[in-house]
Amino acid sequence: MGDSDQKALNALAKGAGITAIGMMISKALTYIYRVSIARFVGPEAYGQLSLGLMVIGIGSTIAYLSLGSSLQKFIPEFRNRGENARVRGVVLSALQMTLPLSILLTALIFFGADFIAIEIFENPELVPILKVLSFSIVLGIPSSIFFDTTLGFNKIIYKTVSVRIIQNIVQVGVTLILLLLGFQVISAAWGWIAGSIASLILGLYVLEKKIGPILFSRVKPIYQHGKMLRFSGPLILSGMIGTLMGWADTGFLGYYMTDFEVGLYNAALPTAMLILLPHKAIGSLALPSFSELKERNEEGVESSLKTATYWVFSLVLPTFLILLFFSEQTLHILFGSEYRAASMALSILAGGYLFDAVVGRVGSFLQSKGYTRYILYNNIAALTLNLCLNIVLIPMYGIIGAAVATASSTILTNLLMFIEVWKKEDIISIPNRKILQIIIVGLVPLAAVIGLDSLLFVDTPYWFLFPAGIIYYTLYILTFIKFIGLEDEEKEVILR
Repeated sequence: MGDSDQKALNALAKGAGITAIGMMISKALTYIYRVSIARFVGPEAYGQLSLGLMVIGIGSTIAYLSLGSSLQKFIPEFRNRGENARVRGVVLSALQMTLPLSILLTALIFFGADFIAIEIFENPELVPILKVLSFSIVLGIPSSIFFDTTLGFNKIIYKTVSVRIIQNIVQVGVTLILLLLGFQVISAAWGWIAGSIASLILGLYVLEKKIGPILFSRVKPIYQHGKMLRFSGPLILSGMIGTLMGWADTGFLGYYMTDFEVGLYNAALPTAMLILLPHKAIGSLALPSFSELKERNEEGVESSLKTATYWVFSLVLPTFLILLFFSEQTLHILFGSEYRAASMALSILAGGYLFDAVVGRVGSFLQSKGYTRYILYNNIAALTLNLCLNIVLIPMYGIIGAAVATASSTILTNLLMFIEVWKKEDIISIPNRKILQIIIVGLVPLAAVIGLDSLLFVDTPYWFLFPAGIIYYTLYILTFIKFIGLEDEEKEVILR
């Protein structure tokens, strides 16, 4: 492995480690936020909040124009060439293109809240939630630009601390205070807005004082509107499709079923996403790192891609197996006993996200190579499958049908990207031998834990998840070190 390869891996590992810590704290705070709503006002109100967040999520995706990828791609490339005027131009171009659109969409959702809530979802209780949450678009878009700029500078710490920790602390704190004062589910909407305001203020401070100055720099910008739109153009529709896939299950559940089912499903969905924590942590720096490697050393990309996949899978597999075999106990602990009904949906969703982790950061790699059209085509195919399965399966099977639709479309998207990287670049992102070793190492301690469970209980109690998890993770780590171990390059990464 060359020096440039090792440097890229060190950067990935360092940033991923920081991000993983931030994500763990963020997930903990997010669960406090979600559980607070679920336990204070019940699954129905939690379902209403989920529908509101769905509408805002779609609006935010449209307003952002997928420019985050452009920021993360072009900023490191221009920095490597010392073109500071173009770096500033990239950031200012992103703001100029997104701010007017975010203001327009905020107004449309605010004044159209009655139509959305009553005519589409036949739920007038959604109206105040939508009106409050609509302001998160105009607050959140500039914040996203500021922090995606820091990622372009490979400064992951600022987004981790500001967005994943401080924003969530403010969000949870305001929500809990308002809930205790008796404001019911609208408390969560105001908490969301408070967190968005905190993130916007912190983002501006970091951009100007820690990274820049950029907005108030005296460097004359060379604007990049056209270049950014050409790169992000296919990603705009692709990002919209991705958002629709992410929320289609919730939307169709809200249309065909009741708020109660929406609430149940939105307990299983974010829980299944826990297995993607390492995947997302490494992925947050994958595009900038791959872009820099592409500028310096094409041959180093494959090695970095395979190593990142190996790291991710070794961290993801244990959590997947726990969620698969102890899904009821997991939901009981996190959300309460009534959410155990979503256990099968949780297992199905976890399977789809495991495949996402197995194929590695192929999406980031395709973006770094400029194959954005392929990402668009992949997402169109996946959205088509997702919508068809949701329409057919949800009326018959409820949240199980929604889980099957989401898992199937996730698998299809990643399978297509894996094939494209293989065919276009002759790169296989999966280190087959190591993946097989990890699977064996993961299953052996699991068999021991399941055997202990069978000896002690007829019906596994929810509290058994705590000792079972500790025993399993301990045995997994020891078995991993004993039979797989760490290579010299990986030891160097960890020590750094």
